[in-house]
Amino acid sequence: MASSAATKSAKMDQQMALTWGLCYMALVALCWGHGVTEAEETVPLKTLQCYNDYTNHIICSWADTEDAQGLINMTLYHQLEKKQPVSCELSEELMWSECPSSHRCVPRRCVIPYTRFSITNEDYYSFRPDSDLGIQLMVPLAQNVQPPLPKNVSISSSEDRFLLEWSVSLGDAQVSWLSSKDIEFEVAYKRLQDSWEDAYSLHTSKFQVNFEPKLFLPNSIYAARVRTRLSPGSSLSGRPSRWSPEVHWDSQPGDKAQPQNLQCFFDGIQSLHCSWEVWTQTTGSVSFGLFYRPSPVAPEEKCSPVVKEPPGASVYTRYHCSLPVPEPSAHSQYTVSVKHLEQGKFIMSYNHIQMEPPTLNLTKNRDSYSLHWETQKMAYSFIEHTFQVQYKKKSDSWEDSKTENLDRAHSMDLSQLEPDTSYCARVRVKPISNYDGIWSKWSEEYTWKTDWVMPTLWIVLILVFLILTLLLILRFGCVSVYRTYRKWKEKIPNPSKSLLFQDGGKGLWPPGSMAAFATKNPALQGPQSRLLAEQQGTKRRRSWTVAFEPLP
Repeated sequence: MASSAATKSAKMDQQMALTWGLCYMALVALCWGHGVTEAEETVPLKTLQCYNDYTNHIICSWADTEDAQGLINMTLYHQLEKKQPVSCELSEELMWSECPSSHRCVPRRCVIPYTRFSITNEDYYSFRPDSDLGIQLMVPLAQNVQPPLPKNVSISSSEDRFLLEWSVSLGDAQVSWLSSKDIEFEVAYKRLQDSWEDAYSLHTSKFQVNFEPKLFLPNSIYAARVRTRLSPGSSLSGRPSRWSPEVHWDSQPGDKAQPQNLQCFFDGIQSLHCSWEVWTQTTGSVSFGLFYRPSPVAPEEKCSPVVKEPPGASVYTRYHCSLPVPEPSAHSQYTVSVKHLEQGKFIMSYNHIQMEPPTLNLTKNRDSYSLHWETQKMAYSFIEHTFQVQYKKKSDSWEDSKTENLDRAHSMDLSQLEPDTSYCARVRVKPISNYDGIWSKWSEEYTWKTDWVMPTLWIVLILVFLILTLLLILRFGCVSVYRTYRKWKEKIPNPSKSLLFQDGGKGLWPPGSMAAFATKNPALQGPQSRLLAEQQGTKRRRSWTVAFEPLP
């Protein structure tokens, strides 16, 4: 019965200890909630971008910080089935990302020979420092106790005194290593404008202090603070609870990239509070985490969450993490270490493709020009492409160029080009449909000069001139032909101009000769004589009229 009761009592003690431990952890989390951070994403990881041609290589671009160059050297690792280091070289600029504004970056470029591309692959990239970074500490709990912080601090005043009061939670008296006999309190007070290094302090085992007015200067604002200490008669050792910012100073030189000043203090209940420092200039390149083992044979665990203190004017950045101690009696010695945290990200190959620049050519048709191009042959011929074509006058800038986007096309006709003008063109490509990536680099510029063509205005002016010239030629030609015709016509014999036939032939016959001729000629009797008379009567209306009858 006694053994059973003892077992039940021990189980209840463990449950109570666990309950108090969880409550205390929740309180610490609330107090340290601000500034909680997981492993920070470093500059190499932020700037890392990888693109491939989906055929035979991957190109990665990333950068490290200039401040960390002389301290650590980060190496890129690529993993599909097994991690492999990647050879990188310095580059003039980041290809696909930007350096964070708070850092000065040193860009790097890496070419990874690779042919096993698949739409199902996820390539994992990570960074490691070239040297092992980390520290380890053996923590005897009884010798590394940091008692809990005082809480509910308040001050009240009366006519003859100022009363400062506080309280401390020591947990279950049956489980906790700490008791009121193991602790005392240190009280510091000062004027508000003074530093804590110049503060006055006193020690007490009570939960309150009475200040006499003569201790203070009149018309001044004072501040007070309290922290818990282990009493000189306690069997435990450690350090006081936290109450003010630590003081930093320069120590002996060493490896600045290594984390340092790892300290852990058991609160005497169920929490082990640890802190460490990292050189501020390396925090952008590498992250650290706190790992611990409750016993040498226990698996290693990671402490979370990590609290980062603001760096301030110090060259070191301080981190905190509290780990649970559920069974301090069973595990009285913890192994704690700070190690580099490996970070990485997955990059899908099928949507991070950057193809090689196309090969651009030009052909001249009868009345126009045509651009045509060829792309690099890829391992998968069914991948479709989109192209971006730019062309411009050679004297213009590319910002003023004409841009055409063409899907699944390998040629483009150029129209409305100015004659006798030099032009430049270029083209780039990227995959579409189920594949994606970024534009390739621009192809080499293709330069040509268009043929000379007579301007339309000139043609109009020449036609007008020819028409006017033709009209003048026709005008003067017709006049000349007419004059020639008249001269030729005048040279043809004309009876009307002969004296023989003028006035009906009077000039050839004397008066009465015609009548005599008619009388003597019997043939002129009858109708012939009348015809002759009619002809003589109409001589005034005609230039001439002649009628001859054959003589007998």
